[in-house]
Amino acid sequence: MTNVFLLDYISRLRDWSNLRTELSTESLKNQCIKTDEFWQRAPLQTHYLHTDFIKDWPTPWQLLSDNIFCNRARALGMFYTLLLLGNKDVEIVEAKDDNSNEVVLVIVDNAKYVLNYWPGMVVNNHISDFTITKILDISPLYSKIGL
Repeated sequence: MTNVFLLDYISRLRDWSNLRTELSTESLKNQCIKTDEFWQRAPLQTHYLHTDFIKDWPTPWQLLSDNIFCNRARALGMFYTLLLLGNKDVEIVEAKDDNSNEVVLVIVDNAKYVLNYWPGMVVNNHISDFTITKILDISPLYSKIGL
């Protein structure tokens, strides 16, 4: 399987659209698992987005076009995907794991699902495994997708 994030923008856009179409009739659990699987393939860089400038964060289409992903950008892709699937109980938080590593998590359905930590661990993580350091004010992001 080719990593879509190594392909051109049109391919990334098409695959992301296909993902959302495929997930539109899936359970929330499967939406979370498959959304995490899709975005976990994005190669990470150390820095791209900063929480102090959340109003300037890209739209999902800009995110796919830029194709630059730090932990926050990957979480943002997951967040947008789930929102566009109609899920409203989605948050982005900064936290520390049990090794004091800084992580950016996507929390869904009152922390029933935790995305953007480790591939394949969406349903095996519990929010109690982390120390939340900051809950991001995601309200500016809704307008970026017309919500």
